[in-house]
Amino acid sequence: MPLVAEPTGGAAEKRSGDAMSLAVIDTNDVHLIGRLAQEPVHKTMPSGDAAVDFRIVVRRPPAVVRRQSTDSIRCTTFRLGAIKAAAGWAPGDVLEVHGALHRRFWRVGSEIRSVYEVEVRTVRRVSRAPATKPRRRAVTSGAA
Repeated sequence: MPLVAEPTGGAAEKRSGDAMSLAVIDTNDVHLIGRLAQEPVHKTMPSGDAAVDFRIVVRRPPAVVRRQSTDSIRCTTFRLGAIKAAAGWAPGDVLEVHGALHRRFWRVGSEIRSVYEVEVRTVRRVSRAPATKPRRRAVTSGAA
């Protein structure tokens, strides 16, 4: 079954004798811009590969806001440049992430667990978190 590229970026599958063709338009491309929720977590996988996990908070579009107005999305990267860059991030930094949604599986004892996460291809810091102002102490009078 030959695959023929179409101008739209998809592919059409044609079978001999079939009157119909099947257009394949699978796309797994994630683009997020949001705030870093907490410090990134650097880890070493059982394979020995280095990775960093982080969560970014993104607002939901107004049309779908009901009770929850934001989502916290788990992201993981194995890219050395992104791992090095993560060392300079702070909660509240605005990040732009490009990647793909993946589901990972692992075993804990006899139980199989899974998680959906964005596997990050590229990430850049758009802006730093605003500097927090030091809290003022309440002024107390020494007179009683």
